[in-house]
Amino acid sequence: MKKTIVIIAFTALISLAFCSPGDSVGMTAYDFQRSGSFGQRLFVDSNRHVYIYWMKADLFFYGWWDKRMQLNIRNADGTYHGAVIVSGDSSGFGTIDVARDTNPDFQRLVVCYHHEIGYNQYYPFIDVDSGNGTGAFPNDPKHPPNTNNILWPCVACANNGNIIMAAMYSVYDQHLFVTTDYGLTWANPENFDSVAVHSHFVRASNNPGSNKVVFTNTKYITDSVAMGMLDNDVYYMLSTDGGVTWGPHTNITHYQPQDSIRGWYGTNAVFDLNDNLHVVWTGRHVSAGMYWEESKIFHWDEVSNTISAVSGPNPIFPGGWWGWIHNDGYYGSYRLPADEPQMIVDRTTGWLYCMWHGQTDTSDYSLAGWPNGDFYGAFSTDGGLTWDAYGSAYGYVNLTNTHTPGAPTGQCEDEDFMTANPFTVNDSIFITYIEDKDAGICVDVEGDTTDNPVRMWVFHKSLISGPANVEEVKAEKPTTTDLTAYPNPFRKTTTFSIGQRVEGQEIKIYDIGGRLVKSLSFSHAFTPLPFAVIWLGDDANGHVLPAGVYVCRYEEGAKTLTSKIVKLE
Repeated sequence: MKKTIVIIAFTALISLAFCSPGDSVGMTAYDFQRSGSFGQRLFVDSNRHVYIYWMKADLFFYGWWDKRMQLNIRNADGTYHGAVIVSGDSSGFGTIDVARDTNPDFQRLVVCYHHEIGYNQYYPFIDVDSGNGTGAFPNDPKHPPNTNNILWPCVACANNGNIIMAAMYSVYDQHLFVTTDYGLTWANPENFDSVAVHSHFVRASNNPGSNKVVFTNTKYITDSVAMGMLDNDVYYMLSTDGGVTWGPHTNITHYQPQDSIRGWYGTNAVFDLNDNLHVVWTGRHVSAGMYWEESKIFHWDEVSNTISAVSGPNPIFPGGWWGWIHNDGYYGSYRLPADEPQMIVDRTTGWLYCMWHGQTDTSDYSLAGWPNGDFYGAFSTDGGLTWDAYGSAYGYVNLTNTHTPGAPTGQCEDEDFMTANPFTVNDSIFITYIEDKDAGICVDVEGDTTDNPVRMWVFHKSLISGPANVEEVKAEKPTTTDLTAYPNPFRKTTTFSIGQRVEGQEIKIYDIGGRLVKSLSFSHAFTPLPFAVIWLGDDANGHVLPAGVYVCRYEEGAKTLTSKIVKLE
């Protein structure tokens, strides 16, 4: 039987139909997910369970006590577990990791959060899933002793089974804790002072046989808590035994009074395939006037001991700095025009990817004047010394590229509070984020409170680095009999797939007037499961088709499968 895939273009609908990319896995009215370093709120285990974690509040929440942590899990077949409550009321600001085991079926999700268990009694908790991909919470959460009012925890799981927690007391000091028995007992190997922001972050190596763990943070240069939010050096500390003992607390930046750069916060780190350490952070431009006016993303690695700029020049501002021109250059509470970097290691090539939040469109702000943020990306093939993006004149690419200038409450496309899986899976990058429907942080009276989708987006790494060979572009996709497209949205290429064996397939692409612009035919009898076809977004003459919303339809007798995709500029 002849089988046909028909793709129909509706370019006129793009402004009406487009939304932030990825699956909606939950909702929250609390757009502000974490202050300082964003930590880890998504992780993919060896069984390809994707864990997505966020702070949940209903639309008409009444305050801090009306929040809790929530979880969803995407299974290997592409189905979702469904959102589950992880913690009780008066809890939040958590991160996750997966307890390591050589047997994937024994890998278990570890969550953390801080929780008020009595009046003014806040403790940092961890909790461990009852099984691989089970999502059974709460499940006997535990906290280190004597940790009242130690908040903002983040967690990492070492290959030797240890769980490491970093947390912060008020705005003065930070602490490291480690447990070897899932929280029954704890050690407190390190403490830090002279900190004024929630800059702490921990990452365990994912390389087999390695027990490396890194702690990163910032410490203020001036002897002032007030200025400590603005004038910081960036530090790291390394453990090679799963967090039991630690090396020196090492200053990476050594900023001097005459320097025009200071560390902000938002540190992130990964270990590359050679188990070498890489750290990224947000830096602010001291001579820009007010502290929030200009920023860059910076990278350092332990092999070259060199600091490089990741975020290429923003066309709005000169000198490579990112800036904002509305609200007197004010980007929002505790935010800078380019901030919150996330690093990803390419498990195929060893390349590095960095993503961050920002905006380069001077007109794209909400009706209330707050920027509708996008996510940007760059990659490095030389260990972070230089950074670029495929087909970009600026060295980075706008990945989400949604534009809703002047949008009122409920209609903004403001992508924010993004974290990424620290390594690629099947050459794809996994992120989670909040699609804020009114830009700005509502709890800081920036925009109105809205019910916002929590999204999980999987896209092929070629959106940043470009395909070395178009035939090699095979984005991570679930095992399913549905018709799917990855990446979606796409700019240059997308891969249609059907999780069933097909033969004699034919793809036809029509423009909005019904004119056939390209036909792709394949004569071989069978294709691998799942069936996959790459479309370059071009016509029969090789000319690139315009951006728009496309509907892909697979027909086989009485059976029809459809999927909507979006082609970007």
